[in-house]
Amino acid sequence: MWWFQQGLSFLPVALVVWSAASFIFSYITAITLHHVDPLVPYISDTGTIPPERCLFGIMLNISAFLGMATMYVRYKQVHALNPEKSKITKLNKIGLTLGLMSCFGLCIIANFQGYTAHLISTVSEWSLAFSFLSFFLTYIRDFQKISLRAIVSLHGQTLYNTPQSFLTDEQTLLVAGSI
Repeated sequence: MWWFQQGLSFLPVALVVWSAASFIFSYITAITLHHVDPLVPYISDTGTIPPERCLFGIMLNISAFLGMATMYVRYKQVHALNPEKSKITKLNKIGLTLGLMSCFGLCIIANFQGYTAHLISTVSEWSLAFSFLSFFLTYIRDFQKISLRAIVSLHGQTLYNTPQSFLTDEQTLLVAGSI
């Protein structure tokens, strides 16, 4: 079993890989179409003109969803490890709230791209991107210890041999609904 297949460690891995891919793919598209300067462009500028804007927006929205899922799992993990410590519980809730607000901010960035010609903005965007990605890489070890289970219930020997009650209910609905 690969290291990223253990437990829920695929969540922070998917978040980091997908977020990096959203920046890289929109950057490559913008460079290929000559929409931005290839030497250290603004991250938000790589997603201001279609089609890279659409790619950037969709991929960052998926990153925001993966971020919310990762934050929620982390919240539940810390809660399970420290259920009776009120200070840690309070900090955990604050952390979850700040994380969800950050994901909402990521959605705002994804859907409202703009042009700002400042060096400070460029440095901030790139540092945010790399710190965001490296922060979630630290979750992988913890998420390897968490797993999900699903219970499947089959009401017959095969998918084709269904109990008679299911079959008659289905046929009744078809006959009643036909014209």
